[in-house]
Amino acid sequence: MPEYTIDQLQHPLLEPYREIRSRNWTEQSGIFIAEGPLLVEQLLLSPYGTKSVLLDRKYFSHYRDMLPEDVDVLLVEHDFVESIVGFDFHRGVIGCGYRLPIRSVRDSFLAPPEDQETIAAVIGVQDPENLGGILRCCAGLGIQRVLIGPGTADPLARRVLRVSMGTVLHLDVIRSTDFVADIQWLKQQRGIETLATSLQAPSEPLETASRSGPVMIVFGNERFGIPQDVQQVADRRIRINMELATDSLNVCVSAGIVLHYFCRLAPVLQPPIAQEE
Repeated sequence: MPEYTIDQLQHPLLEPYREIRSRNWTEQSGIFIAEGPLLVEQLLLSPYGTKSVLLDRKYFSHYRDMLPEDVDVLLVEHDFVESIVGFDFHRGVIGCGYRLPIRSVRDSFLAPPEDQETIAAVIGVQDPENLGGILRCCAGLGIQRVLIGPGTADPLARRVLRVSMGTVLHLDVIRSTDFVADIQWLKQQRGIETLATSLQAPSEPLETASRSGPVMIVFGNERFGIPQDVQQVADRRIRINMELATDSLNVCVSAGIVLHYFCRLAPVLQPPIAQEE
């Protein structure tokens, strides 16, 4: 693997790592940043390619055998790391990954889903920590496919990646630019029922909800909720009843409760058996 000992702040290979708190590598950049041992190790185990790894020199022996041959290894002295990244960083390793193309709904559902598959969808979830928490819940519950709608944070942003504990790198992240049209297509062409999480009437208490096939559960912005046109095209609305003058739950907490219910607890209704004449 190419190894570079770097002691000049303006070295071109350091470009992805400079002042990473104040920079945002967007989808258009084609790259993203993974901070710390856990995230870098998740990156190396994921389908995403690794462009380079910035290493405190004293950790090189630990990572040497993990790194693919085509990854640039940037070795720096411990005291130099803070000058590069812009803050006091003690975890010893940062990685730069290559983004994968985010697929569309139709590309991701070329075949019908599994009979009892659960799919998560988010629209307008702007807070990176909320999105990261939702993605971690999805991974923990075995939800492979996550639909990312308009107004939602970048699923590979630094804080999203950190809060998700790198689990987003193992999910099938799907991009929707027309949420209503995609919901309709998934229902008509793939038989997927859409459930909108909403406290607005009419909605069904979560504890009485059932399922009978593949479902997609939609979560929205904490302040404004799910847009009305999305709620109207959904097949059902579900809610978590609130107590003690609580208006609602944090969207990440709600997602964990609702997704756990539908993945592990919801009754599965069997279609009626056709009677012979």
